[in-house]
Amino acid sequence: MTLSELTIRFAHDWVISEGVGAGWYAIRREGTARRGLSDVRCGATPAELARHLEDERNLEIGCFDLR
Repeated sequence: MTLSELTIRFAHDWVISEGVGAGWYAIRREGTARRGLSDVRCGATPAELARHLEDERNLEIGCFDLR
C-alpha cells in the first residue's frame, strides 16, 4: 500500500505521519474514551500501518454493535 492509498483510506479519522528515523504512525483525530480502542497506531511500513488501522476499525464496529 502506498502512502497516498493509506491517506485516502484512513485520513478522515487519523493523522498519518512518518516516524522519526523509521516507520509510520497514525493519531486518531478525535480521541476515544471507548475501552479497547487506541488513539495511536504504528507500523514499520504503510502497509503494516494500514493493517493496524483496519484492525482498529473492526474493533470500533464491534464497540458500536455492543450498544
